[in-house]
Amino acid sequence: PYTRRPNNGNYNPPRDIRDLYTPRYTKGSGGKKIALCPICWEDASRGGEGRQEWNHTKTSQHNYHMQYYHGISPTHCLPFSPPIAQRIGCVARPQSNEKAELLQGKCHHCDQWIALEGCKVGELKVKELFWWKHAASCHKESRLQGETDFFLEDDAYKRLLEWEAAHPGETV
Repeated sequence: PYTRRPNNGNYNPPRDIRDLYTPRYTKGSGGKKIALCPICWEDASRGGEGRQEWNHTKTSQHNYHMQYYHGISPTHCLPFSPPIAQRIGCVARPQSNEKAELLQGKCHHCDQWIALEGCKVGELKVKELFWWKHAASCHKESRLQGETDFFLEDDAYKRLLEWEAAHPGETV
């Protein structure tokens, strides 16, 4: 499945081909079991970080890492749904070390506006952390319509684009 293997890891097959959550390699057992993050392990050319990030499974360290560092849902093993809209919201009475305006995102599931950044002035290590924490508690099984559909730029898709260009305003 992978062209390279970590030292001493046992292969752990994913649930399906799109599974980004399940660790591909594990070590140990019981309370000492650790899991290799499948995203961190990937080369940078494939969207990873090219490093070995081993996390304990018993203490939910792997779960926390996948949800709040990568934004991967343990429920459906895919990224959390993004906000359906964004806006800038004003903070009522900001302190001297707080922002006067915050970027907010609208949730498709609860219809609430959620802060997408911290109120303190400065950069976060994981900018999406606030959205992912909301999504983990709110979205559960909920997904945006069409979000998990496959998209393939094949010959059929190219013919459809050509037809749409030749017939503006018409529907298929």
